[in-house]
Amino acid sequence: MRGGGTQAPESAATLELWHRLGMQLRLALYADDPRLVARYLSCGEALVARHGHSPWQVHDRMLSLLLTTAYDTLLPIVWRMTCLDACSRPMSALGALVCDDASAARLRILARRLASFSCNPADPERAA
Repeated sequence: MRGGGTQAPESAATLELWHRLGMQLRLALYADDPRLVARYLSCGEALVARHGHSPWQVHDRMLSLLLTTAYDTLLPIVWRMTCLDACSRPMSALGALVCDDASAARLRILARRLASFSCNPADPERAA
């Protein structure tokens, strides 16, 4: 983390909030409140913009969490679709951050996961 003594506590609090929101999102604890997804994404973007966290790592983690949640057949379908819809935000950010073969390969993997999504529980891709 970057910043002086006054930024470190704020950065730590933002990081803790982002983790807590991520857990709530993943477990669909507030599946009736789609604002949770927007808040999670905004919090991650704040970590990058104001607290010096790695843009690639933050957006990669957000997209991975959204995809994992969307693929979880035990969660309500409305919540899964909400998460799927939100994937465009971190995907777009990652696209702008590709700078080498490794990041391009990682983005292709995430894009394939996103493109292969199906609501059909019998889909063999869902087990992956």
